[in-house]
Amino acid sequence: MSTRPPGMGYRPALDGLRAVSVVTIMLFHVPVSWVQGGYWSVNVFFVVSGYLITGLLLKEYAKWGNIDLVGFYLRRARRLLPALLVMLVVVALVTPRIMDNQTPGTIKGDGIAALFYVANWRMIITGQSYFEQFGSPSPFRHTWTLGIEEQYYLIFPLLLIVLLHVFTRRRSWGPTIVVGALALASAVVMAMVNTPGDPSRVYYGTDARMQDILVGAVLALVLHRMGARRVAALSRHRRPLELIGWTAAVATIVWFLWIPADGWVFNGGFLLFDVMFVLLVLSVELAPTTSIARVLSTPVVVWVGKLSYGLYLWHWPLFVLLTPERTGLDTVPLTVVRFAATFAVSAASYYWIEDPIRRGSLRRRLGPRVSPAFSTAAVGVAAVLIGVSATGVQLAPSARAGEAQAATVGSGDYGVLIVGDSVGFSLGYNFPKEKFPGVAATARVNFGCGTAEQHLAFNGKPQKGEDQEECNTIFANWRDGMQQTKPKAIVWSLGGWEVFDHEVDGKVLEVGSPAYAAYLTARLEEGLKALSPSTAPVFITNVPCYHQEKFVVAGQDLSSDRNDPQRGKAVNAVLDAFAAKHPDRVHIADLDSFACPNGKYEEVVRGKKIRIDGVHYSADGARGFWEWLMPQIKKVTG
Repeated sequence: MSTRPPGMGYRPALDGLRAVSVVTIMLFHVPVSWVQGGYWSVNVFFVVSGYLITGLLLKEYAKWGNIDLVGFYLRRARRLLPALLVMLVVVALVTPRIMDNQTPGTIKGDGIAALFYVANWRMIITGQSYFEQFGSPSPFRHTWTLGIEEQYYLIFPLLLIVLLHVFTRRRSWGPTIVVGALALASAVVMAMVNTPGDPSRVYYGTDARMQDILVGAVLALVLHRMGARRVAALSRHRRPLELIGWTAAVATIVWFLWIPADGWVFNGGFLLFDVMFVLLVLSVELAPTTSIARVLSTPVVVWVGKLSYGLYLWHWPLFVLLTPERTGLDTVPLTVVRFAATFAVSAASYYWIEDPIRRGSLRRRLGPRVSPAFSTAAVGVAAVLIGVSATGVQLAPSARAGEAQAATVGSGDYGVLIVGDSVGFSLGYNFPKEKFPGVAATARVNFGCGTAEQHLAFNGKPQKGEDQEECNTIFANWRDGMQQTKPKAIVWSLGGWEVFDHEVDGKVLEVGSPAYAAYLTARLEEGLKALSPSTAPVFITNVPCYHQEKFVVAGQDLSSDRNDPQRGKAVNAVLDAFAAKHPDRVHIADLDSFACPNGKYEEVVRGKKIRIDGVHYSADGARGFWEWLMPQIKKVTG
């Protein structure tokens, strides 16, 4: 988006900043391992928006002595809403047809929330983490940023009008001080509200993220307070401004590449980045002929910046839909296809929708009276289409970490209860009832909870996270499942969490140590007790090979531990000993031999891609699993 700062012409370097930022966040979402801090790109958009919008409002107030709120809101809607409507409707209609029963159960609510610019608060309320996820994420998850920006557009002009009427002297520092204090207060909120573990609450929250936009607003207010003469005098200091620009640019790239979502950044780190980046904005604005400004004003870079809104809108849903499973591609070829598709759709959006409507083509064709009514009707039609988009499609369940979930597939008299973790749920949810018509498979799990307690450790250090009380009651959930289903057999899924070191009573127990073996055995005994006094045989799936590309907890990627085959072998040794201790009840289902027949992870097994993310099972994988396991169960139960 290109807007004019107060008293200045169009600055292509700002579009250049958007270009670098949107490409960075696209790489982050691939994900590319060397872009650890791609989420800082969102700060760039917020800071630039705060600066430009505040400058526009100040310029209008200086010229007319007031701000036309209705006109401002209509201009914002004309610029942003048409492309959003098209994306929401197309994605809402297409996604269920492509993803089928893997379509996230939140898709309709997410789409409606995005339409009315409250997606960020919906993500918070429904527990959709930006940093951790199970299965397929919502194709509308990225619209949380639009919610924050639109909430700013709604509230900030009103605040600015009040401040300009209270501080009537043109050269008053009052508005700048108040807005700066609000930015600082927002940073304080982020630090106070954030809890260790998953920081999604403060990452999504308008209260905690408003600091980014307000820092840009402060720059606009400072330049307005200085006046044209002083700004012109400052802009003559070309060399210092160039040095400031390059320093801030290099620092920004460093943050993009190497500063992850770790605990300290939520205690002032966001404000620090914003202040650092706003110096880059100051540099390219006041000294547009410096080398840093010229680099950012390169035509191809500026062109990407002009497409940045469309690129941001379309990249995430396309990335969600264009998976290795659906395209048959992986790594670099898949990334090339994703980028090519995103640029093609975004260019079409810009040239056929965004730019023509921004220039008033719709208003000229429909007339000043019909155009507003048409726009209102378009929003209503979009809401209806999103609401009915998934009709007839069985949506995948959605659950926040720790939340208990139950699903029954089939209606036969032969009951199979699946307990354990989300991997077990993926197996139960995809149970092939047409293959086993006499079986009713019920999955009864707590998402994000293992048989071992959720006190993980990594590199010898405990990973602090939110206290999920539900994880402390998983065995009670299993007992309820036993009473309700009275199963003939039980499948106990574990391994995905048990391969991690755990903190127990203040000590870190390492997988493979006698202390950890004793701890895990005690948890297994407690779980077996929850599945008693029934005599139904228990089939514990051992730990297969894993190949999870990324698993972030508290800003740290723990996938290396989950993928370590030696950890799996150590846990399997504990499971074998436990089964030997209970030979009449416990059986080991050798999942490792099923999922990893050649002793290592493979994308395709027996002609099918059996796991969607290197851990959880696809529909084809679940079908193959049950075709492999059910004969074993029937052999034991008779």
